[in-house]
Amino acid sequence: MLNLHKSRLVDGKPACAVLANNERMVTCSQSVERWVKILIEPRDYFRLLLRLALPILALLLALIPAHPGRAQGDFSLRFYGTGRDGVDRVIIPLDAPPRPVDVGGDFTIEFWLKALPGDNAAPACFPSEDNWIYGNVVIDRDVYFAGDYGDYGISLADGRVVFGVNNGAEGTTICGQTDVTDGRWHHIAVTRSAADGGLTIFIDGQLDARGDGPTGDVSYRDGRATQYPADPFLVIGAEKHDAGPEYPSFRGWIDEVRISRIVRYRMSFAPPGAPFTPDSDTAALYHADEGTGTVVYDTSGAPGGPSNGALRVGGSPPGPEWSNDTPWKRPPEPAPPPTSAPTQTALPPTPLPSSDTVAETNTPVPGQTALLPVQPSPVTPVMTGVPPAPATSAPVMRDPSPVAAPPAPSRLPSWLPGIAAVALALAGVGLALMLRRKRE
Repeated sequence: MLNLHKSRLVDGKPACAVLANNERMVTCSQSVERWVKILIEPRDYFRLLLRLALPILALLLALIPAHPGRAQGDFSLRFYGTGRDGVDRVIIPLDAPPRPVDVGGDFTIEFWLKALPGDNAAPACFPSEDNWIYGNVVIDRDVYFAGDYGDYGISLADGRVVFGVNNGAEGTTICGQTDVTDGRWHHIAVTRSAADGGLTIFIDGQLDARGDGPTGDVSYRDGRATQYPADPFLVIGAEKHDAGPEYPSFRGWIDEVRISRIVRYRMSFAPPGAPFTPDSDTAALYHADEGTGTVVYDTSGAPGGPSNGALRVGGSPPGPEWSNDTPWKRPPEPAPPPTSAPTQTALPPTPLPSSDTVAETNTPVPGQTALLPVQPSPVTPVMTGVPPAPATSAPVMRDPSPVAAPPAPSRLPSWLPGIAAVALALAGVGLALMLRRKRE
């Protein structure tokens, strides 16, 4: 309760009157004309402190990140295409125990990709069987030989996205039409339907290719025995078996990988403008924002998870490495050099196209069932599911089960501890005054 009192003058200056019991003087006016004495009872002082302390503590809780060390949008992973001897890749266990990332029915795999021109030199794709394996491999869920439900993979061929699926008896590869190796970030999404085998490729939300593939389950069979250590893994950024130079690895950046248990896209859509948030259909989600260490965390929250991955760093230059080049923080493009104003010259009239002329574009026509160009019949393809067994040792996959180390604690701003100390001090003083009030 606030009490305002006048004070008598002493030598022309205001003097504070004697205070009554249970009252405490906070301040006196220093003005001769206008001066007052503010008296606050201890009970009111405690309420004031409590009102100050609680908002400060709430502010601190709001400023402290919910996931320490994982500031969204800060990092991506850069691969150098040197994936040999089990390095320059991310490996994600599928089995022992089974993990939710092992999708095989309806699924969608999407991610952001950036590649520079000329860095992925695999030749053009021919849509047949397992031909995806001959591109620069981006995502590899291949297996050697039989004994599994099937496999699939994504690669770049002549700069275009290639997607293939095999159910153990037959396989199909579809070939995209858009060159994504232009030094810009692109959102890539592929979908697969188990019931009819339908396959699609979307580039930046636009349908780029469609085809009919094998039906049924193509997941990795739980408890499958294999002599090849790389089989029970999903691999990002490299051909998983190191089978030879004819199966090259990806060179470029990858960010924000999401694997879903449903077909998320059936028509054109707006590409995501921010990092994904998990939902009940998310099987695995990798923001790749750790920025340090050798673990990439699955933040999907899917039952049976997490399906954390491990960075296998190596090669020359060593990859993968953490990069601050992301779809959300794109480096500014250089300004064009100044040029002088062009001299106007007379231009000949441009002839109008005839009605029979058709402009060639890479934009798929809605409702078109087959988007792939007619290709000559290739020679019987080599089935990558049955390559010759290595004569020496199996590919090196050291410590195949990544240990999910806790994320590194984030570095809090230096002013946060100071605010916390003030808030706690205010709360302590208020508590002391309340106790004193009770004793009196």
